[in-house]
Amino acid sequence: MDSTQENIRVQSDDLSYVVGFVKSKVNTYDIQAGPMDIKFYYFESDNPNIEKAFDEIRTELVDRGYIPFLSHDGENFIGVTRKPNVKYRGTIVNIVMLALTLASTIYVGSVYSAAFVAPSPNAEYIRLLYGLVFFSLPLMGILGIHELGHFIVAKRHHVKASLPFFIPFPVGLGTFGAFISLRDPIPNRRAMTEIGAAGPIFGFLTALPLIFVAHYVGTLFHPVANAVIPFQIRYPLVYNLFGLVPTSSHPIFPMVFAVWVGMFATAMNLLPVGQLDGGHVLRGVMGRSAIYVDYAFLAFLFGLGFLYTGWWLLAIFVLIIGISHPPALDDYSKLRQRDILIGVFALAMFILTFTPIPLLAS
Repeated sequence: MDSTQENIRVQSDDLSYVVGFVKSKVNTYDIQAGPMDIKFYYFESDNPNIEKAFDEIRTELVDRGYIPFLSHDGENFIGVTRKPNVKYRGTIVNIVMLALTLASTIYVGSVYSAAFVAPSPNAEYIRLLYGLVFFSLPLMGILGIHELGHFIVAKRHHVKASLPFFIPFPVGLGTFGAFISLRDPIPNRRAMTEIGAAGPIFGFLTALPLIFVAHYVGTLFHPVANAVIPFQIRYPLVYNLFGLVPTSSHPIFPMVFAVWVGMFATAMNLLPVGQLDGGHVLRGVMGRSAIYVDYAFLAFLFGLGFLYTGWWLLAIFVLIIGISHPPALDDYSKLRQRDILIGVFALAMFILTFTPIPLLAS
């Protein structure tokens, strides 16, 4: 064992530090250095606090360009490998995509506002103002706070994350949503559950009061022209619970539609499959057994596609990005009761916001 550490020191002073640091946290009985990683073998009986020790190792080594991971398949060991050298896009990309999405949602919102703006020389400017205030701001606020939730909780678990990337789409909903990029591996199942659920929780708690605000504001504006939204929307259970389903489907006030889109985005993200937010929560709560639910829910999406073809597109997207969720670095640690409750709350949010047939052609 001593000779192994000496050989590593000769090859790299940095690797020598890695060996010394890991050994200061874990009682090992063997160290094996390979071309791709170093394995530190240990007995569980000698390391009753291995979860805490591993988290301290991860926090220290990830910042130094290494990725540690736990393995209990056969012998127990902590592996340490070099972090891939990945170049990330600068924040200018985030800013440009934010500006483009702001423009696309303002434009789409202005189109949906036409039914509420009387003809006048300034009608075009008023529609754009309505598009900003009643569509773009509430929708992007929900999406942005959703991503902020992921960002904050990722940072809490010492996982680096990018700023949000908004996706512009100047028709239909005005945007394809937003996402953040996690730039460190997820450390354990607890973090996977909490990071995955944080975005939908933040977004849902933002959209929930806005349902009431949008409903009230919508009563203050009366349509002055024919409806322009080329589809009807179906409202999820959360609207029915509070009696906020409009009695007539057209015309829809832009803010009502914007908040509905925010709720629909929450449901989409919470689908318990693949690498969506719901897939993160599922993998965190159920561990390796989650793969069975992944395949069952993928089949469910293909079945729903006969009612609403959009689910086929989502199912194909899930297949492209991968239905098998990568494990956490520590995929063996036990969850706390709080994380189980987070998983239950995520399921409740999904039930409240999911609509099997969200849109119908007019």
